[in-house]
Amino acid sequence: MTGWIYTGNGFWELEAGEKRILKAYARAESADGRYVDTRTARLEGQTLENGLLALRFLGEEGLVLTERLGVTDEGIAWADCTLQEADGTEAASRLLTPLVFCAPDAKEGHRAPAVWKDLWLRMLCVPYDNTMWLRYEALPLKSGRRSYDLTVLYSESSREGILVGALDFDRWKNGIVCSATDANTLEARCGMADEGTHDTQPHGVLRGTEVSSSRFGILYGADYRKLLEAYGDFLSSERPPLKWEHGVPFGFNSWAGLAFRLNEARYEGSAEFLRTELMNGGYENQGTTYANLDAGWNVMAPERLAAQAQRLHQAGQKAGIYDAPFAFFGKDTQEEIPGVPGHSYGEILLRDEKGRLLPRVDGAIPYDVTHPLWEEMTRYKFNRFVEWNYDYVKVDFMTHGGMEGCRYDKTVSTGRQAINRAYAFLDALLDEGRIGRPFFISLSIAPIFPYGYGHARRVSCDAFGTAQDVEYELNSHTYGWWLSGRLYQYNDPDHIVLYKSFGMEKASTEGEARARYTTAVIGGTVMMLSDDYELLEAGERTRKLACNPAVNRIAASQTAFLPAESAADSASTAYSAVIDGKACVALFHWKPEKETVVLDAARAGLKEDAEYTDLWSGRSFQTENGRISWEIEGCDALLLQER
Repeated sequence: MTGWIYTGNGFWELEAGEKRILKAYARAESADGRYVDTRTARLEGQTLENGLLALRFLGEEGLVLTERLGVTDEGIAWADCTLQEADGTEAASRLLTPLVFCAPDAKEGHRAPAVWKDLWLRMLCVPYDNTMWLRYEALPLKSGRRSYDLTVLYSESSREGILVGALDFDRWKNGIVCSATDANTLEARCGMADEGTHDTQPHGVLRGTEVSSSRFGILYGADYRKLLEAYGDFLSSERPPLKWEHGVPFGFNSWAGLAFRLNEARYEGSAEFLRTELMNGGYENQGTTYANLDAGWNVMAPERLAAQAQRLHQAGQKAGIYDAPFAFFGKDTQEEIPGVPGHSYGEILLRDEKGRLLPRVDGAIPYDVTHPLWEEMTRYKFNRFVEWNYDYVKVDFMTHGGMEGCRYDKTVSTGRQAINRAYAFLDALLDEGRIGRPFFISLSIAPIFPYGYGHARRVSCDAFGTAQDVEYELNSHTYGWWLSGRLYQYNDPDHIVLYKSFGMEKASTEGEARARYTTAVIGGTVMMLSDDYELLEAGERTRKLACNPAVNRIAASQTAFLPAESAADSASTAYSAVIDGKACVALFHWKPEKETVVLDAARAGLKEDAEYTDLWSGRSFQTENGRISWEIEGCDALLLQER
């Protein structure tokens, strides 16, 4: 039985069975700098109704903080807080902290989770997004260390863990931060706006007769991986992912292979290569492939773009296109907005409270996505994609839509409110019921939260085809596999480069290519190749690796493999799944030196005496002494399937 207990002096504890999971207090800050802290405030009221414990505190500076502590029907404990003015006037805040938590006090008859005593305790640091190659890390507690929206405190050896994560993503940017004075105390905050969110402006102020925080959920269990999946399941039950019922997209995207060398001939040549060289070999799903344009497509005339989509459809393929609807990369802010005659870009760019443009982030100034002229421009662009009969859009640099600033619509005061509104606007423009056909939306350089928009979210910044790309992509999978099928229909593992991406002097090895392809297969997933097929070697390698029907069936199964271990700031080398009743194992190596990759079958939840076949080579592997071992030099991968 899970429940909350008020222990006095402004503290409460979470109880689960015979264990006390954590103890906590709360504080809230008014926009004018006044604050209320439950440790020093006066408890004015305490109610318990239908399992919901409510604690009302009055601070010395006329602020009232009400803490609510409950448990969902699924058994997830949660907490939030509300700030009010004692005299009934309007409250305003940009920072609420409903939980400041640490290990519970030692008490007779109650045990704290062993994880709190683990000197190697890890904190999963979840990045806000993945722009500029941000990544996940699992590190010791350290003053100031932070994670966005959720964290898990866990022991690598036992896997025991405590997850604390936001349950609401409509108004606040949330985070969990190690206290500046005591790293073993963590703060669950609403109001994160810093370098990690790419903000230069403070978090927006929320106002009302009362201002409420996000709810934060708390889960405790023997395996932190199951906690992450349970957390994702709960979020999915509250807001399901945008459903896609037409199978995993297989195809080609132009960026990694062609970048700004893209033109009509190379695009059509790539689509033809898919159609004539790969589809008959098994690189397809539900009888089709996608040929996707990325940045640079606007060198082609509109009538040619429409004609290309028509030719692809006649050949049994689908067409994809690209946009960056939240980010302005141009140089001239006085240039006329496309589709909005008489108005310039400068009118729709996000500004600070003094009217100055925000600085560029990753090369772009954010748009004010609440401005009606931005909506008019975006409606014009996306309606053209529909009119040209495209089927897929990669929308890039989505983080810009959630940056803090002063907006046209004054009812939208925070970046989270803005990006939710803009995402909903995009989804509505491409809604199947509106346009009369399916249209796939893949979000790129997008925050993990808010979720439920778009059919896929790219899990990394650009990750192409080298050993470093393999490791980086797997870092995202090691800590974010659980997003696929829960918060988004698919994790998108980015462009699969099998020979050489633009700007690279040296081609990848075949082992690197095989490993990179496998990172995509186990992802959940979206399968987009990207090479320059005018290079004969690129075509040869792609035919060899992309036309393995057994491997592609695993990709098409929409199964995200479970990581066997975490790996601090790197990635697990082993992953497993059960597909069609058979155990599957993916093993990776990306270092140049010779090593032995070992998977403990029992720890991975696999049989200790199974036989496997590597779907790449046909080689047999036997579990020996409860382990699967693979000696390898350089970057490569195995994809094993139980016999």
